[in-house]
Amino acid sequence: MKKIISAILAMVMLVMCFGACSTQTGETSYDNLAIACELTSEEYGIAFRKGSDLVAEVDKIMDQLNADGTLAQLAEKYNLTLVEDAQPNNNEEVTVSDIEYIKANGKLVIGITDYEPMNYKDDKGEWTGFDTEFAIAVCEILGVEPVFVEIDWDSKFLALDAKTIDCIWNGMTISEEVLNNTSCSKAYVKNAQVVVLPAEKVAEFKTPADMKALTFAVEAGSAGATAADENGFTKVEVAAQTDALVEVQSGSSDACIIDITMANATIGK
Repeated sequence: MKKIISAILAMVMLVMCFGACSTQTGETSYDNLAIACELTSEEYGIAFRKGSDLVAEVDKIMDQLNADGTLAQLAEKYNLTLVEDAQPNNNEEVTVSDIEYIKANGKLVIGITDYEPMNYKDDKGEWTGFDTEFAIAVCEILGVEPVFVEIDWDSKFLALDAKTIDCIWNGMTISEEVLNNTSCSKAYVKNAQVVVLPAEKVAEFKTPADMKALTFAVEAGSAGATAADENGFTKVEVAAQTDALVEVQSGSSDACIIDITMANATIGK
């Protein structure tokens, strides 16, 4: 009897352990969250070192991928809206020979975060997403290997200047801060910052004015953090936009501000 009881207890412990591990490693469901409102309208770009000759080269390749339909196919695949007739953001003098640098290294080191639908891992643990496939297509034309490196988004400019990475390519909003610290490509995808709340509370909070007493989770150094400041919201900074969603899911924060591209790809599912 003791052996039977011991076996039963062991099985129970195994099931409990398996359940805990599944919770930790499985995908989080955000089907109880919803978009409350949009705060800003934005566009994504790719950031390179100040004065980098890669900017004009990537802009040219972007035009090529637009013309042959590659970007339109990717936008349809990931449910994104392309920017039409985008103009160059960079009119600076070329002072950095990054094309020669990356070709000598044989690779373009791309700074990213785990951010669906732009860069995220598939069931096999491989990076995928709009920006991932876009970068692979560009690197094929450049004749270098794309190497994706997860970075601390709040230190992205430092990583770029230190040559830890060669570009920031991760659904990055073109902002004054970005333009002051980097040389940026043309805009390529439309975006917005949105407020995400528990679905049952959306009807209570229809405008930013209704939300002044809420606490917002935001990714440190992100456009969402800027939007929180501009609206006078109380914010809690986290490492990634996925963490901001988890904050709301767990009840640690009342709401979060994230990119609409991520919201459309993850919440309500």
